[in-house]
Amino acid sequence: MTHVAVSLRRWPWVELGLLGFPLVFLALGFWLLRQLDVPTASGHLWPAAVAAAGLIAAHVALGVWCPRHDPVLLPLVAMLNAVGLVMIERLASNFTARQVVAMLVGLTLAVVLAAWPHALSTLRRVRYSLILPGILVLLITVLIGLSPLGGGQSMFLRVGPIGFQPSEPLKLLLIIFLASYLDQHHEKFRAVRLSRLWRERRWLWVYFPMLFMWGFAMILLVLQRDLGAALLFFGIFLSMTYLATARRDYALIGLGLFAVGASAAVQLFAHVRARLLIWRNPWPEADERAFQVVQALLAVAAGGVLGQGLGQGYPDFVPVVHSDFILVAVAEEFGVAGVLATVGLYLMLMERGFRAALRARDGFAQLLAGGITVMLCLQAFIIMAGTLKLIPLTGVTLPFVSYGGSSLMTSYAATGLLLRVSADEP
Repeated sequence: MTHVAVSLRRWPWVELGLLGFPLVFLALGFWLLRQLDVPTASGHLWPAAVAAAGLIAAHVALGVWCPRHDPVLLPLVAMLNAVGLVMIERLASNFTARQVVAMLVGLTLAVVLAAWPHALSTLRRVRYSLILPGILVLLITVLIGLSPLGGGQSMFLRVGPIGFQPSEPLKLLLIIFLASYLDQHHEKFRAVRLSRLWRERRWLWVYFPMLFMWGFAMILLVLQRDLGAALLFFGIFLSMTYLATARRDYALIGLGLFAVGASAAVQLFAHVRARLLIWRNPWPEADERAFQVVQALLAVAAGGVLGQGLGQGYPDFVPVVHSDFILVAVAEEFGVAGVLATVGLYLMLMERGFRAALRARDGFAQLLAGGITVMLCLQAFIIMAGTLKLIPLTGVTLPFVSYGGSSLMTSYAATGLLLRVSADEP
């Protein structure tokens, strides 16, 4: 009895209480779509029930095998995922089952990584064994990959009935590699003077492996025309380098290279040039290339402050709204209030991620948590700002919300590592 009492006192009751919000949102969202008889919704309640069962099972597993984890992280990502599932059921119910399956796989990955006590030490040792196969798979995708939406972008690889986007898990593998490498050599990166770099050529070997791995991945992404992922990879690399070294000159050089690369991309790639022109003024081509952007802006305007109500708007006028433009559907049916609530969830996720990084017991865990937080929140910023026309549109998913199995599973795996870092706090 004493052991049971101690276990109950240590149980993450805060997490269980906070999970009530996504569970209630899921239940009400699917129930309302059924009552309103929305044409694009299936009317089934089982996806919500299965997703809720998965979240409860993940909570129980974490409480048993990883009781010291941050109790706020899982409810945060679960709330974002709940919003995504309700909107996918509302917009494209034929994809709901696939997203629920990806959610269950992602939750399993998160629990395994969080509950594995030697996860961080193992990942730190096998950095090359992780990044090299990831780059190889990306190379194979460039050569024989598929483009479901056309346009020449070989972004997906199919193995039997299963298709996935290799650039998604590669983001996490790159973060693990950079965290391990930068932690091992951070003193050398801090000490080297760029003005003496050529005269002290012994420093070059420190830079070469890191720049080669990152640079080769960037080249493959550019060849793949996946410039959204390339931008994200660049942001992750620059942020983690600064976190590891606190060197402003590295950041300034990186931003300068970004400006040069962006200018070159505008000159070399017609679709990049088109997106820049659409961003500057989409209205002259509202019926052609800028149709998606214009429809998105009209949907956001129609939402107003509080929105049209779930199932009451017309966000399906926006092409592929359940994927990259899912925030537009949130804006039309939940209004500016819904958009601000979504942004607030990502800001809270950023706070909890950096909190775990600051409290981590070693440099590798700090950089890993910081890199994962940058990945999730920078990706969210890029697509949210792009769909709202604050920056040129770049095709990436909204983490945990947009449809996309590869993205969802990768995001949950990253969350599992954040949970592991938070559980290992001294």
